[in-house]
Amino acid sequence: MFGIPTLCWIQFYHNLLCTQIRRPRANENEGVHIGRIIKVGYMGIPFSNSEEMAATFSRKFDLRDVELIPLMSAKNVIEALNVGDIDYGVLAVENKTAGRVIESEEAKKDIRGLIELDTMWSPIHHCVFKKEADAKVERLVSHIQALVQSAGNLRRLYPGAEFQECEDTAYAAEMLAKGMLPEGSAAVCRKDAGSHYGLYLDNENVEDDPDNMTLFSLVRLE
Repeated sequence: MFGIPTLCWIQFYHNLLCTQIRRPRANENEGVHIGRIIKVGYMGIPFSNSEEMAATFSRKFDLRDVELIPLMSAKNVIEALNVGDIDYGVLAVENKTAGRVIESEEAKKDIRGLIELDTMWSPIHHCVFKKEADAKVERLVSHIQALVQSAGNLRRLYPGAEFQECEDTAYAAEMLAKGMLPEGSAAVCRKDAGSHYGLYLDNENVEDDPDNMTLFSLVRLE
């Protein structure tokens, strides 16, 4: 649905390695964070793609003494910005296969003074984890974006399995590990998320597009 030029890959790795880091303008940030921890909120929980991008943006902007705050949803990120609980927010904006991230669009709607400081494309890969190796998969649980990005392969690999949406890919892994999902459930998430929760890796890189990428945004309020 969305074509991402090869240059976007080059830009992504350049952003990670470049020593001349693009920073917010002095009048936006100067002196604001001196002597205190900078809080960067992100969609999802630890071991989500948004957490990885929150860390990447923090390095790119050379933010020191950073605390990454898991806020599960785009709505929670914007609300935390509004009340001053975080200094920056990281939102997933668009995927090259699944299109715009609706929850982020809805969360940003009618918010005054929201500044987009930067955007970055990030490669996205999904895996299917089960609680045990011999468990039958009747239900695939994940964020709607991950399910859409992997729909073709998931239907081929698990014919008849239903899709169940949840708030975050890593949260799907956590719920599966803690017995919070019905029997026959499997989580679609990052490899490190499933591994962290001690789940069984059933299939790796199930995204339909091997070059799957998502655009993330770093935002703050004026």
